[in-house]
Amino acid sequence: MTTLRSVVFLISLAALSPPLLAIDAVVLQQALSQNLPEPAVKALTAIPDPGRKLLAARSYYRSQAGLEKRWSWSEAQIAAYEGSPGQKALLADIARIDAHFRTANPGYSLYSNTKVRSLDKQIASWNENASVGTAATNLLAALTADPNVHVDAGNAKLPVQLKSWLGAHAPSPSPNLAAPGLSAHGQMHAIDFQISQGGNIIAPADSSKVAPIWRGQGWDAKLKASIAAAGPAFEGPLTSPDEPWHYSYSPAHEETGHVEISP
Repeated sequence: MTTLRSVVFLISLAALSPPLLAIDAVVLQQALSQNLPEPAVKALTAIPDPGRKLLAARSYYRSQAGLEKRWSWSEAQIAAYEGSPGQKALLADIARIDAHFRTANPGYSLYSNTKVRSLDKQIASWNENASVGTAATNLLAALTADPNVHVDAGNAKLPVQLKSWLGAHAPSPSPNLAAPGLSAHGQMHAIDFQISQGGNIIAPADSSKVAPIWRGQGWDAKLKASIAAAGPAFEGPLTSPDEPWHYSYSPAHEETGHVEISP
């Protein structure tokens, strides 16, 4: 009889779980929406996992003062950038760096993706990235263990509590992606350089290759030398997270790096 009761209880619990989870998701989204600008709110709706959603919201809260200025370009802005003076200046700068690198390292060249990283691509990566997933799981565990924050519809203070709690939270580990919408690649203010030999990438933009290849084979120093010699518009590399391939791009004339288009 005890076993039968247990089975009935588990079946009942399973039947109740989906609605409860749905309500929690709605409450969470509504709470986060109270203190964020519209672009961030829309991005959060495309992040279904609660932990990843909260982790992204943390970045949005902490970047709120300049968030809209930093926000990734729309599809219309990306289309306008193609063939623009800003793009031509970027390609010329990259070509000079590549030419210097080829001369200094015979048999090797640089590959860089010069396509704007759209918001949709950033969201897709955020929803799949392993480092984001681990940090999100740890964040959610810490939040649910906090007796002072209750994520439920009856907590009228939840929007303020989440903003304060997330603003003070230190992710562990630190994700190797910027929150969707805040990537410098979304306005072409960053380029990831990779090392190629014979058409094959031998030093990719991969965190697991930093120690054995980028540092172990000295490609970080060789790339930095070519950028220092031929790419004054670039600064870097990025140190947090540790990405020796990632360089910020600041063109001489800022107007060539931005495309102002009304939505």
